[in-house]
Amino acid sequence: MKKTYLLLPIFFLASCSSSNDDNDSSNNNGNNNDNSPVLVTKMTMDGDILTFTYNGSKISQIKNLTEGSVTTFTYAGDLISQSVVNGSNTSLTTKFTYDGSGRLSKKTISGTDFGGQWNSESNYTYQANNNVKIVYTASTSASTRTETRNAVLNADGSMSSWTGTLSRTQNNTTETATSTLKTVVYDTKNAPLKNITGYLKIIDNEDESGSAHNTLSYNHIISYNNGTGTEWTIFKSNFEYNASGYPIKEVRSYYEKTGNTPTGSTDVNTYEYNHL
Repeated sequence: MKKTYLLLPIFFLASCSSSNDDNDSSNNNGNNNDNSPVLVTKMTMDGDILTFTYNGSKISQIKNLTEGSVTTFTYAGDLISQSVVNGSNTSLTTKFTYDGSGRLSKKTISGTDFGGQWNSESNYTYQANNNVKIVYTASTSASTRTETRNAVLNADGSMSSWTGTLSRTQNNTTETATSTLKTVVYDTKNAPLKNITGYLKIIDNEDESGSAHNTLSYNHIISYNNGTGTEWTIFKSNFEYNASGYPIKEVRSYYEKTGNTPTGSTDVNTYEYNHL
């Protein structure tokens, strides 16, 4: 299986994380010009062209020029409280709730996606030793899904790994499975989205792991207990960086479910910024 898309919920691979490594600190900018933050202005992701607009360092809008969809953002202080995606096949509203420590505690998504009704809810319970329990439920007109993940976060709040279970009902058939994310490997450079105010708090897909760094290796496998099959997202990435340590090009290679053999599927993603 291939990647999920930036800021778009994907029913069969919705995941969750939080981060306390938000806009802060002296290494926030990492540029060679002035003290304003480096902000991504354009991405090419798997052939789709995305452009970004801001109010200061707060993101206001993402346009997918290829699909024609637009995502708009609402803030409560420095936390993103809502995002709305509108396109020819999609009309989705995502709402974010945070706890007293500014950590994501609940996320809900409702609307239509490719003509079908979509509803989902994720709840986050933070525990000792950088552990977080994530309970995710989702439903469409044809299916329902419940998943529990026992996740481990890194010291900076980014996703490290998880083990979990899930149950899905589709076409009047219920299946159960185990879900495993092996330890995610990051580089030490700057992620394209790291300086967007509040953004690292809401990240919850494999491209959005809550880290201020870039993912080098990702391995997520779902194994169904009744032998009906396996779902997986396994990739390794190589990056080219600009003088400030932000990626300008990513070559992402996907692997089959053992993680050893390339599938031959490769994405080339590019990034442009307001300055170095």
